[in-house]
Parts: sequence; C-alpha cells; structure tokens
Amino acid sequence: MKEYYDRVVIVFVHSLGVYGAVEKLGAFASLVRYTKDEVEHEEMMDNEDFSIMDEIVFTHVEEEN
Repeated sequence: MKEYYDRVVIVFVHSLGVYGAVEKLGAFASLVRYTKDEVEHEEMMDNEDFSIMDEIVFTHVEEEN
C-alpha cells in the first residue's frame, strides 16, 4: 500500500480582493492561481501580497496488486 498527500494552500490576495490557491510556495515569492472576472490567472507574487487563509490536505492511498 502506498500513501501520499496533496496539499492545497488557500490564500487571500489583498490588492485584488480575491481568493486563490498557491501552486508553488517559495521563501520570498510564490506562484498563485486565482480567478477574477471569470478569467483564470497564474501570477508570481511576493509572499507579503497575500495571506494564507487555510490549508487543505488530501490523503491518497494506492493499493498495490
């Protein structure tokens, strides 16, 4: 049996007033994906430009044959 985790970090982007998800979290900047006016954006942002609101962890279990 193989078990692994997916982590989704939910953020609030202050300047845009929207929620998004972090695709790649870095020490000083991160890749953030968000939707504004029904258009999906993916943008590199300084970490001080958003606040982490929540973290969702998905557990995946694969059974070996």
